[in-house]
Amino acid sequence: MQRRNEKTNRKPSQPKTKVYKALIDGRETHITIPEDPKPEELLIDALRDNLTPHAVAAIAAWLQPASTKDENVNAEIRWFADRLAEAVGGWQQQGQLAEEVGL
Repeated sequence: MQRRNEKTNRKPSQPKTKVYKALIDGRETHITIPEDPKPEELLIDALRDNLTPHAVAAIAAWLQPASTKDENVNAEIRWFADRLAEAVGGWQQQGQLAEEVGL
């Protein structure tokens, strides 16, 4: 169970929303506009929309042992592998899916 922020009644991970007051047909109405999604959220959505969970898990499995001479590149590869695992439900789910496809 996640705690809600008492002032905004939001879960801590939910993005802030902008609320505007507008007159519509003579009545004051509150219009809520959420903030733009983070690039990381868009990436995960794109993965889910274009690849099967098994393909995502397989890519993450192949990236796990990847290593280069450049530590910055290695960190980026780990970051991407973590996003792939997150997209399928975490590392445990990724391992199960990868095993199902023979990895």
